[in-house]
Amino acid sequence: MKTFLLSATGVIFLSVIISLLIPEGKLNKTITFIMRLICIMVMIQPLTEIFGIKDSASEASRVDYVYVCEIYSEHQSGELEKLILENLGARTKCSVEVVYEDDEFKVDRVTVSVEENNSELIKDIYEYLGQLQYINITVYAEST
Repeated sequence: MKTFLLSATGVIFLSVIISLLIPEGKLNKTITFIMRLICIMVMIQPLTEIFGIKDSASEASRVDYVYVCEIYSEHQSGELEKLILENLGARTKCSVEVVYEDDEFKVDRVTVSVEENNSELIKDIYEYLGQLQYINITVYAEST
């Protein structure tokens, strides 16, 4: 209710200011008409909620967070593979799982598959990912 009152007050105030600033003539009549329509729309907004008329955009989010997380995960996985190759010289297959929580994207889990069974390399990769502040890290050697 508070947001409705603030928006209604703001639109009415803006309408009054604009009508005072616009010179007389056809433009003034047109702009005054448009501002009145906007004021009417703001005033009847609570009625639409009473009768169950809702904006489909407010009902469902316009952003498909699952899709965005998948794309972000693929990108992060590829970039992590490049980083490990550049810094540690190891060919890997990385999987970075990104989730959307608390209005932000977060890395939930990192899985790295190393092509060779080298325990020292696995330990180095694990430490490197820890330095990059990844959490829930799994590093393992690929079985052939």
